[in-house]
Amino acid sequence: MPFYYNEEDIERAELYRLFAGIFMKEPSDELILQVKEMFRMSFEDSPVNIGIDFANIFLRPDGRLMPCESLYNYPLGDRPGLWGRAAEEVQEFYGAAGLVMGEEMSLMPDHISMEMLFMSYLIENGLSELQWRFLDEHLVKWIPEYCDEVRRHAGTVFYKEVANIVKEFILSEHDALGGEQNGT
Repeated sequence: MPFYYNEEDIERAELYRLFAGIFMKEPSDELILQVKEMFRMSFEDSPVNIGIDFANIFLRPDGRLMPCESLYNYPLGDRPGLWGRAAEEVQEFYGAAGLVMGEEMSLMPDHISMEMLFMSYLIENGLSELQWRFLDEHLVKWIPEYCDEVRRHAGTVFYKEVANIVKEFILSEHDALGGEQNGT
């Protein structure tokens, strides 16, 4: 049973789940409409074009825009690569929260969707210190930059706007939770 401090936590958890869905697989017509209405987006992109854009951005054969933290957040002197240090650190966070990744999970542990779902889990379970640490040590270190890349490569207004929204959401979450950690 989810544990929420307030209505705002429910909304935050839902937003993280929504964003996870947008990056996990090609969005359904229903999800596109939901996002368009929720964020009052104005675009004429068809669901077919949004699906093509999803493939062009996230499923590129060269892996250039794969939504995995290890490709964006790595120690100075290291090279970006899948299953990098970030993936290992993220798995440690999952374990600290009592989660074990099953072998049936098809996404990398540091995939943006997995990280967003994890934040939703932390919120739902009232694990506020882990929320702050995960946001500060992981999400804010790579998602804003990643969203900038998505904006540059997106062929649809839908994904350009989604990238802006996700970037601003992560930055505002960091500011808000950082203020709570510092007692402001």
